[in-house]
Amino acid sequence: MKLSDFGFTDGINEVIGITIGEWINTAPLGIIVENPESTFAKLRIYPSHTRENLKKGTLYVNIVHDPLVFTISAFDDLSEDWFESSDPPIINGALAWCQFKANLKNCWVDLELSRGEVLRKGLRAVNRGFNALIEALVHATRLKQNPKLIEKVRYYAEIVEKCGGRREKEALEVMWSYLRKLYPHLSL
Repeated sequence: MKLSDFGFTDGINEVIGITIGEWINTAPLGIIVENPESTFAKLRIYPSHTRENLKKGTLYVNIVHDPLVFTISAFDDLSEDWFESSDPPIINGALAWCQFKANLKNCWVDLELSRGEVLRKGLRAVNRGFNALIEALVHATRLKQNPKLIEKVRYYAEIVEKCGGRREKEALEVMWSYLRKLYPHLSL
């Protein structure tokens, strides 16, 4: 069993991370892979519920292509309705799930793949709207530290509007809804 068996490639792989604490915590994470033929990866993590839960030493990951899952998880935890299984935690429609041993070291987490399963094969062409949505979400989740990132959010949102499908555009509207609640002072 190696990372590439679950679709990981070298570079940063955007996935939904799941940690278990008082509740199931979900968050988009960028898993950094140097060698997809190995079982080792790493993750940069900022102060959050996810980081606190990683102190327990376990990270679940779901490989998904649903833009709404990424958007809701960026700002909130997915409710139980979003899961087809709780043990292991599997989001509806996930292509695969993995469990990693997690070793937290300051803002970095060393990860070692311990188990997983490919659930579905998902042949899919690259959708620029989906990729732009991911970029918009990365910047949107960092607005608290740097409000000027709103310009990048807007830039990527324009690409979603131009290149995305119905689901990407729906996810974009959900993102704007969260941002209006969180940052009423920003002109969105």
